Amino acid sequence: MATTPLAEHPDYANLFRRQVLVNIQYWQEYITRHPDDIAALDSERDCILKAITFALSLETCWSYAYNLIINYTSFMERRGYWESWHKILLLALQAARQNEDTSAKVHLFNLLARLLFQQGRFQESVNYYRQAIRTARQIGDQFSEARACSNLGYYYVERGFFNRAEILCCHALKIFEVINNEHGRAHTENHLGILYTRQCAWAMAEQHLKRACAIWETTGDYYGLTRGLINLSFLFNNLEQPNKSLTYLEQALQQAQKVGLEFEVGTIYLNMGVAYRINGDSRQAEIYARRAEKIFQHFSNREGLASAWINLGVAYVDQKRWQKARVYLDMALETFQYLKTDYGEIGALMGILEYELARGNQQEITNLLNLLKRLIRPHKQNAHYYQLKSKLKKYRRSLPEMD
Repeated sequence: MATTPLAEHPDYANLFRRQVLVNIQYWQEYITRHPDDIAALDSERDCILKAITFALSLETCWSYAYNLIINYTSFMERRGYWESWHKILLLALQAARQNEDTSAKVHLFNLLARLLFQQGRFQESVNYYRQAIRTARQIGDQFSEARACSNLGYYYVERGFFNRAEILCCHALKIFEVINNEHGRAHTENHLGILYTRQCAWAMAEQHLKRACAIWETTGDYYGLTRGLINLSFLFNNLEQPNKSLTYLEQALQQAQKVGLEFEVGTIYLNMGVAYRINGDSRQAEIYARRAEKIFQHFSNREGLASAWINLGVAYVDQKRWQKARVYLDMALETFQYLKTDYGEIGALMGILEYELARGNQQEITNLLNLLKRLIRPHKQNAHYYQLKSKLKKYRRSLPEMD
């Protein structure tokens, strides 16, 4: 009797590898075709992340997966998908090590550091920046070295270590100028602008921030431009020039909404609330603080949320809505104390002091003035606290009998 030979078993492993390769190439082309289509990139996010995850497990797909990560990272950061993207970057770093791709490792160190900074995981962020600097120097990657130095400098600005920040940012700026990299120059000019704002060197701060904005506008980098405009608004709020601040904030809001910078919109609303309060419009200050609060809640950003609560509290003080004012100011204080953020804690206590001044509670005013004096004293050489010290002096001058 004749027999029919059995069909050979399909090579499922090879079939899987081919399918993964085709899939990752498809999504790479998709992102290239839709670089600014937020709705399209959002709707396909789960498929893109699955494609990357599968591709990272295969050595033959490494370069495709890595390129897709580089092209998609800006979108994931802007939209606030930080947790899921953090997992992808860790998988990518593991794959880069397995594939002995040192150049990719440097880039991924930088991306992880930046993402962790946005998540408020500061020490982890610093560790990755240091690894990026060290590895970039080993392979002569000047751009990545300068990028890490500039970003680490910004971290030190936010922590109040101004000498370290200035050294790192100036070093980065020199490298970017030598290699003629406008993107890096703009970001570093922006970081220096923030540094000099913190030090109350207003003219220098404005000069650096405007240089950054000019580069971003010329190169069409509207994400960077949005952040530069926000920083200029912060500078003019500190100078108590709210109309100038609002002009920059309206421009920033227009750019942020156009390119989908949802988190930055929260910061814009926060600064708008401050500007309106300086202008004496407590109702508008309340409205914008509420808008900021909603966005920071969406992103689970506790520092931003506590800042919005301070803005709400002092707006309610101006409106003499005492119970609401105290609730929000107390929530802000508890949050900043939990986060161990000295500057935020002092800012919340300043809000409570304004509340007590408005109510005329002499004993509480005395206690708060003494507490604030003790809290600010360790930072007396830190210009980051200049505005708070000046405000505290103003309060004490208004109560001469308590000096």
